[in-house]
Amino acid sequence: MRYSLLFLLLVFLVGLVPQTANSQATTVESQGVAAIVRGNRDISRDKAIEDALRNAVEQATGTLIENDTLVENYQLLSDKIYSQSRGYVQTYEVLDEKVDQGLYRVTIQATVASGDLKNDLRALNVLMRQVRKPRVMVLFEESMSEGVKSGRLAEDAISKVLLDNGFKLVDADTVRRNLGQDKVQGLLAGDGRVAAVISDKYGAEMLLLGTAQAVTNQVTIGDIKINSNQAVISAKLVRADTGEVKVSETRQAAKPHVNSLSGIQMAISEASELLANDMIDKIIQIFHEEVYNIANVNLTIFGLQGYGHLQEVIQLISDNVRGIKEIYQRNYTMGTAELEVELTGSTQSLAADLTTRKFGNYKFNIKESTHNQLQVYITPTNR
Repeated sequence: MRYSLLFLLLVFLVGLVPQTANSQATTVESQGVAAIVRGNRDISRDKAIEDALRNAVEQATGTLIENDTLVENYQLLSDKIYSQSRGYVQTYEVLDEKVDQGLYRVTIQATVASGDLKNDLRALNVLMRQVRKPRVMVLFEESMSEGVKSGRLAEDAISKVLLDNGFKLVDADTVRRNLGQDKVQGLLAGDGRVAAVISDKYGAEMLLLGTAQAVTNQVTIGDIKINSNQAVISAKLVRADTGEVKVSETRQAAKPHVNSLSGIQMAISEASELLANDMIDKIIQIFHEEVYNIANVNLTIFGLQGYGHLQEVIQLISDNVRGIKEIYQRNYTMGTAELEVELTGSTQSLAADLTTRKFGNYKFNIKESTHNQLQVYITPTNR
């Protein structure tokens, strides 16, 4: 009895020890800056903090990544390190903030950690705020064995997992009623035009679209009849504004049961929860890369005076916008250019820099901005 009590006490004491084997953390101070647009200091403060958080992760990256990415051919490859880093901000505190010549400047102290971001609710909340809690719409088409109706089990199960993890959802039933069945089918088939309508009209930044299929087969074991129920859930994560497919996943589950409907419901629910949790991991990774690593923004520029003017503007943007890595020209037609911009930042930070910084004799005006697309007009400043 005495040894049992000692063993239980030891287990209890071990449980009190912080579990740090799978993660590391370091505390750094960093600065962030953002232009004050139209006198709105609150928005500028938020953007300055975002800049400081991104800088904090960059500062702490060297202590968080695997050793084999630190040196290659005896050279420090910072871009490679940052792109492979899994560091994230766990907590932060604003130490100082001030307005300086139209800029909002902040100094923060941040704890940057590595490990499983999904299970670190504090860090996940910080990340969700940085990407402004994008809204997700979950829409599934379900088909079952003949004579069996399951309702919208997959859609409901996946929605519940997302809500439990702090995601904001757009009501799919409202979209169904307003779009009509033909457009819903088009959306599920990959019609980017319908996705863009949902982005614009209903405010969904990400779409989780998929199918749920379930079958039941009766087997006899001795004198007992059992239904073998199997479910397959397939889904893709789509950027609503661009129609780009970011992730595609499939999960399945099987549940034997004497009642076919109950068995199908259990199989669909289990497969849906597995898929939802995997999708959350992928979504978090996408958000993390957007905030701390390199983002891709589709930039359309209207009002160019010719192809030579476009090359001049590309150089101006490269020289004057923070975080620009590469600018790729995708198309040019009659004064309009479509570019793909790789940058450390976001669409919002790119828009802020284009509209507040000086670009020689030109200025940019925003026509439209979504999560991954930015449309601007360029005009001479003397016009």
